[in-house]
Amino acid sequence: MTAAGIEELGLTTSEVRPESTGRDIAIGVGGILIVIAAAIPITWGLLTVGTMAYALVSGFLTGQALAEP
Repeated sequence: MTAAGIEELGLTTSEVRPESTGRDIAIGVGGILIVIAAAIPITWGLLTVGTMAYALVSGFLTGQALAEP
């Protein structure tokens, strides 16, 4: 739609200020930091649960989990 078409509808046009590059970079870096901060406890939990599952399964396979003291 051209500017004349917009004026026919009774609307006015104004110039929009361009986005700040520094602001965009700050938002991007902040997003990456949030993703990394969220991934740390998730990774820690997966390693903990994975280690426990490995110990349990290997104990069952070797028969040590069922041995009586």
